[in-house]
Amino acid sequence: MKSKKVVLFIVEGISDKNSLALILSRLLKNERIEFHVIHGDITTRTDTTIQNCIKKVNTEIIKFLNINRFKRSDILRIVHLVDTDGAYIDDKLIKQHTTDNFIYTTDNILTRNTAKAIDRNNKKSKILNKLWSTSSISKTEYRMYYFSCNLEHVLHDEQNLNDNLKDKYSDDFVEYYYGKEEKFLDFINNSEFSVKGNYDETWSFIKQGKNSLNRYCNLNVYFKQYYDNEKK
Repeated sequence: MKSKKVVLFIVEGISDKNSLALILSRLLKNERIEFHVIHGDITTRTDTTIQNCIKKVNTEIIKFLNINRFKRSDILRIVHLVDTDGAYIDDKLIKQHTTDNFIYTTDNILTRNTAKAIDRNNKKSKILNKLWSTSSISKTEYRMYYFSCNLEHVLHDEQNLNDNLKDKYSDDFVEYYYGKEEKFLDFINNSEFSVKGNYDETWSFIKQGKNSLNRYCNLNVYFKQYYDNEKK
């Protein structure tokens, strides 16, 4: 029997993997689901630029291949999951606050260093635009999907979840949906946060107004493509 091709999900943190890996493996049964955690936001790293961002993603893919002893030909497609972090909002929606970190609301980003936040958004939005419009990396199909403002916002309606609670939330999430994966599919596909339209249309949507701060996700587009292909 021929081995299943690998669908590689690239995610920012271990809680992303813990929340999704088992559920997706049980839903996408005709594909071998693998996760690679990059431990941070590749779009805001100091050494990532719009000129080298595709190369930076490819470096992460190579790391995965080397660690797990896969060949490039084993990879069917790459699915990159990202947080939008309010990257597309108008600069005037970034407000002064006493915190050195970023606090996200559905209307604003609050931080002490507003200039830093503006620079971050300018860089991140340009790199996101470059990546989501990239259809392949080293001849392997590539697509980027978003959780807005972040994964916890979409899955738990918690926009600024404390890092110490992320593991608990992800464990509870998997426990709730284990054995009820179709319910998870309905949650992703048919919730108010599920952005309608095709891939390009959902990316156009998230760039409008305050949408990149609000609770939206376009992972439903991936599932639609998967199940449409299954019917062929």
